[in-house]
Amino acid sequence: MRFFAIFALMLLFAGCGGPKGGSGLQSPDGKPVDFKPGSIACPECHMDLKGLQDSAELVQDGEVTVFDDPGCMVLWMDKHGIDPQTAKIFVYTRDTKRWIPAQKAHYSQTDPTPMGYGFGAYEKDAKDRIPFEEMRLRVLRGLTLKDPKIRKKLLGY
Repeated sequence: MRFFAIFALMLLFAGCGGPKGGSGLQSPDGKPVDFKPGSIACPECHMDLKGLQDSAELVQDGEVTVFDDPGCMVLWMDKHGIDPQTAKIFVYTRDTKRWIPAQKAHYSQTDPTPMGYGFGAYEKDAKDRIPFEEMRLRVLRGLTLKDPKIRKKLLGY
């Protein structure tokens, strides 16, 4: 019995609350929110977010989960069984410097992103950019710049 009490306290102090990210940010209108750089850590890789570039946000029931890289967002959502087609997810675009739905963004495969996946988000389409679902599948399959074969194929080194 004492074991269960200690375990319950550990969960409480660890902030274990299910699939929520725990950023403390709120969005009552379901839209993305700006945040102070260095004040939030990505729930997937635990790195502090340095700024808006390459960040992504998931809004669930008014709570905002912030990620430092679209790749981290994809992996975390997959681990927590969140459907990316129906979720309210946003990315901060490199070209227009604004939040747009992640599903509508176009992704480079070769940008230097915080965790090295390479998928920078853009509002405008261009040569060699891929849609959200292809980016998502590439992350889940490990076909990112983190793979030396993919890096060599896309960047030549």
